[in-house]
Amino acid sequence: MIINIAPIACPRPRVTRQGRVYYPMNYKVWIKDMRLRLSDMSIPEGSIHVDLIFIIKRPQRLKTGEREIHSKRPDLDNMVKSVLDALPIKDDAVVSSLSAAKFYAASDEEPSIEMHITSTEKKILR
Repeated sequence: MIINIAPIACPRPRVTRQGRVYYPMNYKVWIKDMRLRLSDMSIPEGSIHVDLIFIIKRPQRLKTGEREIHSKRPDLDNMVKSVLDALPIKDDAVVSSLSAAKFYAASDEEPSIEMHITSTEKKILR
């Protein structure tokens, strides 16, 4: 499944002087939009494996061409966390394995997230 939304990383939660914890508004808006896009997605019961490929906007300094590996900020683990937070599941603890990568978009690509979810029930991983 390809989700046409620019990927973002999960930010650190903010804490008020009163001790209340919150996330920045742009992250809340992104999560809401992502959940809306994933609302009709069917996810297998039980434990699951998630494959993620993040396609990040290509900077102008890079010449035209194919996808290139992205090795700058934002961190991959925070990008994965933002997607797992948006999945239409009760608890992301059902994710038993995952693979993820991030790339700069090819010249003719828009930022997006490629996601594939499979069941890991009755599989033996070595």
